[in-house]
Amino acid sequence: MSKFYLLIISFLVLTSVGFTQITLENNIKTENTNSGIMETRQIFKRNGTLYFTWGYNRGFFSHSDIHFTGDEYNFTITDLTARDDQDKHDLITYFKPNTFTIPQFNWRFGYYISDKTFFTLGLDHMKYAIDKQSTLLTGTITSGKKMGTYNEAEVLVGEDAHSGVHQMALLDSLPGGFVEEFEHCDGLNDLGIEMGHLEQFWISKNGKHSISMNGTFGFGMVIPDSDTDVLGHKPKHDMEAGKKSYHLSGYSISASFGLQVDFFTHFFVLGKLKAGYMNLPDITTTVEGGRAEQHFNFIEPLLVVGYSHLIFNKRK
Repeated sequence: MSKFYLLIISFLVLTSVGFTQITLENNIKTENTNSGIMETRQIFKRNGTLYFTWGYNRGFFSHSDIHFTGDEYNFTITDLTARDDQDKHDLITYFKPNTFTIPQFNWRFGYYISDKTFFTLGLDHMKYAIDKQSTLLTGTITSGKKMGTYNEAEVLVGEDAHSGVHQMALLDSLPGGFVEEFEHCDGLNDLGIEMGHLEQFWISKNGKHSISMNGTFGFGMVIPDSDTDVLGHKPKHDMEAGKKSYHLSGYSISASFGLQVDFFTHFFVLGKLKAGYMNLPDITTTVEGGRAEQHFNFIEPLLVVGYSHLIFNKRK
């Protein structure tokens, strides 16, 4: 968590001090006033503007422990690695109306309360799945083939081998069947609000294009759809039947920093790096009412395109 707090502190320092603004000579205008000639710097006007963005992301996650509870078990597996959805999508997937939401996506509405300050509401649709790996299991199982009391027993968990996992023969020799699958498959969905600050450092001569730095700090509700296989119990998520298991499982805290390019007044592209923390104390796992809990840090690179439009004429 220390790295995350350092990121938050750095963001607050940057936004309070401000970035060095670089303005081309032809974007400095002079005005005659009673006290003499005054130079002012033009900025890209945003006050009263509403915008919408859509784009895609990748997700990288810290190690985490997962605690499972149910009528017949209470155990924890430790120090787990996880990945996002690494499937290769054909380019056409991102443009077809019935497939463009299959990859990990982001959408967001935002509103500028001044030329530099804005609020946003949106969804980060990430994905999370534990790797096939060895882990230490501690706890009790009171029925079934795995019945017993475990104290840091080395076991095999996860479904698919990850390209970075070595010695697969050794892994496969470990006892398995405890947690054969654990993934937030139809989204590690982070629905949240953000407060943001923007600092422009270039604007075109005609005032229609600009380049800016964009930073945000936000809070979210995490609503995953979790597909699990815990001791062979039927999961709440049923892929074959098309049943989802969306559930408010916890919260997130995050900060982001990126580069925004505005063009032709209404359009922009934003690339940024988002980092944060998720605490999920109430994950649904099985139809019998099984639960899991975990917490972890994440890093999310993302690229979005946006459209903005003035809805309240606050500009001078």
